[in-house]
Amino acid sequence: MGGLEVQGWTVQAAAQYERTHQQYIGGARKLEALINELIGEEEGINYLTATARAKDPESFLAKASKPHPDDPTKPKYDDPLNQITDLVAARIITFLVEAVDRVCEVIESEFEIVEHTDMGAHTRAQGAFGYASKHYLVRLNAHRRELPEYAVLKNLTMEIQVRTAVQHAWAEFEHDIRYKLDIPPDRKPEFDRRFLLAAALMELADNEFAEIDKLYRELAAAEPDAAPMDLTTATLTTYLTRRYPDAPHAKTNHYTWILGILAKLGVTTEQQLTELLHDIDSPAVQEAMTHRFPAGTVRRLDDDLLAAKGSEYVELFPEEERRQKILRGRLKALGRAGLTEP
Repeated sequence: MGGLEVQGWTVQAAAQYERTHQQYIGGARKLEALINELIGEEEGINYLTATARAKDPESFLAKASKPHPDDPTKPKYDDPLNQITDLVAARIITFLVEAVDRVCEVIESEFEIVEHTDMGAHTRAQGAFGYASKHYLVRLNAHRRELPEYAVLKNLTMEIQVRTAVQHAWAEFEHDIRYKLDIPPDRKPEFDRRFLLAAALMELADNEFAEIDKLYRELAAAEPDAAPMDLTTATLTTYLTRRYPDAPHAKTNHYTWILGILAKLGVTTEQQLTELLHDIDSPAVQEAMTHRFPAGTVRRLDDDLLAAKGSEYVELFPEEERRQKILRGRLKALGRAGLTEP
């Protein structure tokens, strides 16, 4: 197969991709919404962003045009539309490494895993510093493939990357420099050394953020101020960290959301919240819930409020059919455990 023939092949595939590009854009929107629902709304994980995109047609053409590594006269992909696995790709950025691990647990539970690569583990195995993202190739699980709303993603293999904000900054900057600048051979060692130093600092920063989070939890667990405190996002965050010391933090907007729920219950101070939850056995509530993943602080409070108020709590969400269904299921679980009336 000659070079001209290869070019014709890739142009034909690129033209087909461009004609169907809007479908992939729609698929990316569906994937993004699903991921945000799974890790944010359902699991309450504290993360920075979760976004998805469809590959740009020009980028598709460039990738489809790559020659085979063993035979430059042949294309790397003889069926680009099915072999290129990042036509729809998502990236999840967290604040802490702990949250990366929680996100990965959700991905591995909610998707069919085609391939998983831990770039950080690979780098550490070489005794080096560098790229530490976790990469997945996934497909929808069998249940979602049958749902009409996910028809556009039904047979698609997609890419999901998970990393911290620090890792993301390093990876984006390193990619821009290495792949968009033709570095002379005699200058390459200098760039390599500086990127290696930056990678070491990146790992140090992630470790220090984890230690700062640990110190914050220890401080929050100390005896509270005797003076009554009004509930705000800040005071509620500290209060819940103290009440649930082992629970991961939630996103800031989740604390704001639960503050609104508390206001509907007439709870506006720490003292009122303490009195409301006085008789609630929170560990027993969590055991009855059987959540698949460790519940975050806001989810823990949500469950305890359900145990405290029962059906009255469910009725706070008259226009949220899905949430009412979930809460009724949890209320039945609490009833079976003897923690509230079913």
